[in-house]
Amino acid sequence: MDIARLIDSSFNEAVKALTMGTSPSSLARARERAFIKTLIAHWQREFAAEDIRVFAASKRGNAADFGTNHLLYDIAVCRAAAGESAERKSEDFLYIAEALWQIEVDFSREWRSALHAINRLNCGAAAEKLLIATSKAVSRQRLLDTLRAPASACPGSLYLALVPHPADWEDAENAPQVWRMAEDAWGETT
Repeated sequence: MDIARLIDSSFNEAVKALTMGTSPSSLARARERAFIKTLIAHWQREFAAEDIRVFAASKRGNAADFGTNHLLYDIAVCRAAAGESAERKSEDFLYIAEALWQIEVDFSREWRSALHAINRLNCGAAAEKLLIATSKAVSRQRLLDTLRAPASACPGSLYLALVPHPADWEDAENAPQVWRMAEDAWGETT
């Protein structure tokens, strides 16, 4: 899977989406929702299989089978399996067999919030994890350095995507960038 392409495509679609707000902060929230919506759609296309489910607060369709549309992460991609109850009149049911991806989205501009998101990802069982955060170009290296130790502790593969803040999309000079933690160092993906 090409994470950098998926993030870039989601960002480019969200930038082009018609979003409106009555204030700069409401416009930024609308843009954030547009980004998350396109991101979820891309994950669904990437994992277009009957046994794969994408869970998110803004995505409907899982509650009937799983009792919820949203799991512990902003977005979770899971493999589902079927079971059968041991009752006299057995009933079929679906359950989460494996967490494939756990994704946190944080557009707060605050490094502590990104750290809290990594802490949540560190507690997860998925082999692949992604934090989508925002950082200005001038503070990008400081954020990478700050998050290096907690990201190194993450079981499985951890990716960090830095996307321009939704309030800055008009003058965003930088495209999203994606790094992967490997051997206690960030390596930029292409």
